[in-house]
Amino acid sequence: MRKIFLMFLAIMLCLHGTTFAKEKGLPESERINIALEVVDNSRHQELGTADNLEKFLSNKIVEKNLVNVLKDEMILDEEIVAEEKNSLENIGELLVFDAVELPVPSETLENFDQTFYQNLGAAYVIRCEVLALGLTKVEDKTLSTVFSAVGGITSLIGSGSGSRNKTLRRVGTGIGLGGFIQTQRTALASVVNMQFISVETGQILWQENFTGLGIKHKKPRKDYDDALTQAYMESIEKSAEKISKRVNKYVDKVIIKGKSDKDFQSKGNSFSVGAFGGARF
Repeated sequence: MRKIFLMFLAIMLCLHGTTFAKEKGLPESERINIALEVVDNSRHQELGTADNLEKFLSNKIVEKNLVNVLKDEMILDEEIVAEEKNSLENIGELLVFDAVELPVPSETLENFDQTFYQNLGAAYVIRCEVLALGLTKVEDKTLSTVFSAVGGITSLIGSGSGSRNKTLRRVGTGIGLGGFIQTQRTALASVVNMQFISVETGQILWQENFTGLGIKHKKPRKDYDDALTQAYMESIEKSAEKISKRVNKYVDKVIIKGKSDKDFQSKGNSFSVGAFGGARF
C-alpha cells in the first residue's frame, strides 16, 4: 500500500512539474517586446474606456509570460476621465455593428514611426480602437436550459389522455416555446478593433474585432455603485481577456514556434446583429 502511495505521489509531482513548466512561459529576457496603444473613437469617449481597456490589457497580456508590454507616456492614450459617474445613463442601443468600416488587413500604416518604436525596443505594436459601446439583448443560456427542461418534463408528465394531462401538455409547450422571451437579458457590449503590427515592416500582420459582454444584473456587487457600471467594467474586461488570449496564441504559435498564421487572417467582420435582440458575436 505504501509503495502504491509513493508511486501515486511521484506521478502527481511529475504532472505538477509539467504543468508548472507549461505555465512558466519564456524567461524574461526572451519575451517578445510589444508596445500597446489604445484609442477610443466611440460616441462615449467621456467614460474613459481607452484608459480602462489599457489597464486590463497591460495586466492580462503578460499573464502567460510570453510578452513584455512596454510603457511610454508618448504612446499611451490621453483619455478624459468622466467627471460624472452617471454618464453611463446616456449609452444607447447597439444597432448595426456591420456599418463600421475596418481598415484593410496587411496594409502599410500611414504615419507609423518605425524609428520611435525601434528606439523603444518594441518588435510589435498592439493598436486597439474602441469602436462602440451600448446596450443589447442576449440570451441567458442557463435560464433557457432550465425553461426547456421544465417544459419537457411538464409535457412528459402530461402525456396521458385526461383533461389534467392535456393541461400539463399545454403548460409544458408554453414554457418550452415561450422561454426564449423570458430569458432575454440586458447586456452592455464593448466592441474593439485590434491590429497587430510589425515594427520591422510597418504592416498590419492581422486584425480582428473583439466584443466583450457584461450582463446587467438586478443588483450590483458591493464594489460597484450601480449595475450598469458593473456591466460596463465587465464588458471592457471581457474584451481585454479575448484580445490577450488571441495575442498570446499568435505569439506562441507564429512568432515563437514559426507556424502558419492563416488562422489569424481576416475572414470579414467578426460580429453581426440578429433582428430580434439576439446579438451574435
